[in-house]
Amino acid sequence: MSDQERYFIKTMRRLTKSRMGNPRFKFTVVNKLGETRVLHTAPDAGWTYAINDGWENRMIEGETHTNSRNIILDFAKIAEKF
Repeated sequence: MSDQERYFIKTMRRLTKSRMGNPRFKFTVVNKLGETRVLHTAPDAGWTYAINDGWENRMIEGETHTNSRNIILDFAKIAEKF
């Protein structure tokens, strides 16, 4: 199941590249309820090339799903408003 929500990025860290050489990221975010979550980008997701250091301390709109270990960020973009 995919959920779209707004998140505020508190911290972000670039992880090792995927097997195919695509960038991977780990975000510590706060959701609309004030709960802190850790999100990981999906392996080999092409949209991650749009992520840069300017995303930290910004609001994003993202689609997520949960697997057995992590909350996976399937797609995200900078939110136009809070």
